[in-house]
Amino acid sequence: MYDVLKAQGNDLLFPVAAGISLAALAPQPDDLWLFTDPTAKELYTQQNKIDQLQEDISRYAMCNGQWAANDLKFFSEVQRLLRDRTLIPKGTFGYLSPHPTVYRAVRESAFEIAGHKFNFEIGGDLVFEPWVARASTPGIAGPVRIGKFRTVTSFRLCRDAFPRASMLCDKALEILRRTLRS
Repeated sequence: MYDVLKAQGNDLLFPVAAGISLAALAPQPDDLWLFTDPTAKELYTQQNKIDQLQEDISRYAMCNGQWAANDLKFFSEVQRLLRDRTLIPKGTFGYLSPHPTVYRAVRESAFEIAGHKFNFEIGGDLVFEPWVARASTPGIAGPVRIGKFRTVTSFRLCRDAFPRASMLCDKALEILRRTLRS
């Protein structure tokens, strides 16, 4: 997995902000920007490509305008781990849309989503993984990627990263989404 650095040397691209707050607010299933790092969103706005990002998130990260239950569970687990000071924002965001904030583990821990246990060690990175990436990459059990990420300078929309998925009609996309739920 890859991540994109928010700061280049001493020149901060934008204020470093985390995507998931410490607040105990329940995630809203229809919040398009729920997982998008504020810096990534601002980059798309400045490039006049925010509409492309919105469409990509709607079609390739959300399901019918809603985040899946497992996605929302991941969000809540990250909130809990941030409050417990087990995770901290790494200062990067995921290179793949919706460009979520990447978190670094400062303590070993684990969480469970839909019967899958996710363990991580000190120094491990965690990031939200959209459904199209999970469907396109065998072996990903849930909405999280854990490991050591390589930092890159560019970022991609899901439709560009997974061109075969972008050629599918809405009915075929819905069938593909359902395979993740079973």
